[in-house]
Amino acid sequence: MSKPRGMTIKNREGQRNGRLTVLQRAANKVEPSGAIRAQWLCRCDCGNEVVVTGHALGKGHTKSCGCLNRENAPKHGMARARIYRVWVHMRQRCENPHYTHYDRYGGRGIAVCERWQSFENFYADMGGCPLGMTLDREDNDRDYEPGNCRWATRVEQSNNRANNVHMTYKGQTKTLAEWGLVTGLGKSVIIGRLASGWSIERVLTEPLVPRHERTRHLHKPR
Repeated sequence: MSKPRGMTIKNREGQRNGRLTVLQRAANKVEPSGAIRAQWLCRCDCGNEVVVTGHALGKGHTKSCGCLNRENAPKHGMARARIYRVWVHMRQRCENPHYTHYDRYGGRGIAVCERWQSFENFYADMGGCPLGMTLDREDNDRDYEPGNCRWATRVEQSNNRANNVHMTYKGQTKTLAEWGLVTGLGKSVIIGRLASGWSIERVLTEPLVPRHERTRHLHKPR
């Protein structure tokens, strides 16, 4: 089959990708944008034949004729439940290099334990996801596994991050988020004050100046 001018096509005949074996070239696919993609006729291990773009084969996006997805389709009736989405995102963070923030999880060696490769096992161990809570690892250097995971609020999870900054005042050590709650100042105010070179005591004890007072001060006649 002839190729479009200027288009370099990698020969994929005989290539294996998941359950697919590439047999031969198929008719090119023309996208709505006018872009042309090479396609390949593939035979699935289940016996079906399917036409797949070279792009999908090269990226590993298509690994069967569709039978793999059907076999892996949830049979627990909870595909739309929040707990199922939590499980999916947990695995994506650890196993999909293209997933957002993969570098903080799978990229640094954090994995999902073998038992929790099954949603049913994960659900049996963790139960439903309480309203307003997220999945959190108590030890950020250990895997997602029974005994290391809990349901936590956003603040609790933020306080547990490995890159949290801790500050000690009068013998008490807390994260900036915790000090923000204790003082009522908020974490962003504390960060701003520290960035301005304030002492820890001044950061935590000086009250906020109301916005209208700050405006009056700025426009005070000299």
